[in-house]
Amino acid sequence: MRYAVCIVLLLVLSACWGKKDMPEDKAKAVLKEALSTLQSGNVDGYMQYVDFGSEMDSVQMSVMQCLLKQHLDRQAQQKGTIVSIETVDAQLLGDSVCTVFCQLAFADSTVEVVSQKMIRVGEDWKIRLRN
Repeated sequence: MRYAVCIVLLLVLSACWGKKDMPEDKAKAVLKEALSTLQSGNVDGYMQYVDFGSEMDSVQMSVMQCLLKQHLDRQAQQKGTIVSIETVDAQLLGDSVCTVFCQLAFADSTVEVVSQKMIRVGEDWKIRLRN
């Protein structure tokens, strides 16, 4: 009877505590979401995932959007579109900095592993484009 009570108590405690989301898991999910958004051609949506480090005026934002579109076009010509995005690893470098590693598979069967620095801004993770 004691064993049954202990087992029930352990099950209740484990259910209450559950698995907590780790910060690096959230950073990985945000990066995958951002890359998927960019790959679908939604540059404006992608820009919402990026921390530029300072306010950008409309001219700078337009230049950035134009550069991203050019990059997507060049990438599509060279390798085709991205057919899969897999987050491979993440290293939490502090409370608000994380490096996420992704594996990108392209239509021409090439595979690249890329790393991206992410920073926490409030409760959200953002892609960091500057050091």
